[in-house]
Amino acid sequence: MSELLCPICGKPTRVYMGNARKDRLCAYHAEQLKKGEVSIDENNLFVDKNGVILNKDYDCSKKIKENKSDNKKDDNDERLITKCIACGKETKNGNLFCIQCYHKYKDKKLLVKIVKCKEIEIMDESYEGMFKCKDGHIVKSKSEREIDNYLFEKGIAHAYEKSISLDEDKNHDIHPDFCLPNFKKSGKNVYIEHWGFNSNNIEYTKSKNYKLKQYKKLGLTVISTTEKDMNDPEAALDRKLEHFKYDIVNFADEE
Repeated sequence: MSELLCPICGKPTRVYMGNARKDRLCAYHAEQLKKGEVSIDENNLFVDKNGVILNKDYDCSKKIKENKSDNKKDDNDERLITKCIACGKETKNGNLFCIQCYHKYKDKKLLVKIVKCKEIEIMDESYEGMFKCKDGHIVKSKSEREIDNYLFEKGIAHAYEKSISLDEDKNHDIHPDFCLPNFKKSGKNVYIEHWGFNSNNIEYTKSKNYKLKQYKKLGLTVISTTEKDMNDPEAALDRKLEHFKYDIVNFADEE
């Protein structure tokens, strides 16, 4: 199998949790896309803020053909115009997403079957949820907010979703929920990973198993928490932060 390369610069495609990006962007250009410095135009090409096409293998003759095709369109051609359910931009032919949002969300997987709904709310990697903590951190769930607030109130230094590179090129990385640097002046970082879904969810279980494998491989000190702990988060965290062992994944079997 040939190596996947970034269509903009030709560097290796970024891999996250064992999966290569569908758009094949490298780590740098994936971050540029997330920041809005790079976007995808209506022709599915990467462009900068000035509309300059960035694809290294782009053939300008394609644009000429498209222009000729546009000139042949009937001015009286009426098409169904709707709005993108994610950003609100106009879409044609009844499409639910505009081109940009389609490529952003097309690889998302449905975790719970939708039976009936009146409204649609899109939760993506940059906005899975916005829960503000007492220290100003923005986290993705109420349970993570409980943990963050606990750490803040206890005066425990912590960082949210600090990246850990799995290779020298930083194309593979992983993000534990919380990092407690130099915990209890031990000279070691302790990580907290909150498992929010149950074992019946196949996709979440796959993600959990991948993370656990990487944590064990790196010899990290990880403290696992579950939704059951959130019935009394202070008591659960008091216990786990007191009775854990370094260099292993702790409490992973608790459900």
